[in-house]
Amino acid sequence: MASEDQVKLLLIRPSPFAMSCALALNHKGVKFEVVEENLRSKSELLLQTNPVYKQVPVLHHNGRSISQSLVILEYIQEAWPDPSLLPQTPYERALARFWADYINKKFLETGLKLMKRFGEEHETARKDIVQQFETLEKGMIGDGPFFLGSRMSLADVALVPLVPWMASFEALGDLKFPDAQQCGRMHRWLAAMRENPNVIASVPDSDWLLNSTINVRQYISEHHPGGLLEGGV
Repeated sequence: MASEDQVKLLLIRPSPFAMSCALALNHKGVKFEVVEENLRSKSELLLQTNPVYKQVPVLHHNGRSISQSLVILEYIQEAWPDPSLLPQTPYERALARFWADYINKKFLETGLKLMKRFGEEHETARKDIVQQFETLEKGMIGDGPFFLGSRMSLADVALVPLVPWMASFEALGDLKFPDAQQCGRMHRWLAAMRENPNVIASVPDSDWLLNSTINVRQYISEHHPGGLLEGGV
């Protein structure tokens, strides 16, 4: 990375979408400043850099602003190509993008719906997230510790919020994810991610996150009664 690069990541610590962006930057060795936002009192920087959604995460790079986590991840890959988050073959690159999209728009959104803790939507989310966990198990390929085998990809970066959020999803949904006998690949993946230095640097402690979910749930109820905006939490 050129020394003149100025990189900021606007986020709130519980945001799963921001965790993915932080991991992508850390994986590539990009030095960046974390700017924590208060979404009840949004900063002028956030309003100026993401005037459309007014939500985090936002990547600020040399005066240019990028929002929406999947878009940010693609930008990070293009701006800092090495080490790549896309596999070598066109098919595996397509798989990485497919699973990142599924994780971002289905799995994480389902998990965040658990924080409502009432109504039909909550009950549906309790069932759906377990099925989606099993779907992710079936989608993993190769013998390596990562989602698509031996190297980290966009799929791993998108899924990494599960590392700290898993306990919260189980507590808020009053559920248990399938164990290692049922979903061995997913649990091997979780173990590998928990030991990865870049993951450790990119996600909050799961106990801290679990204790913070009440405030996050209150925020969602107040600001997203009709559902969650992608990248909004």
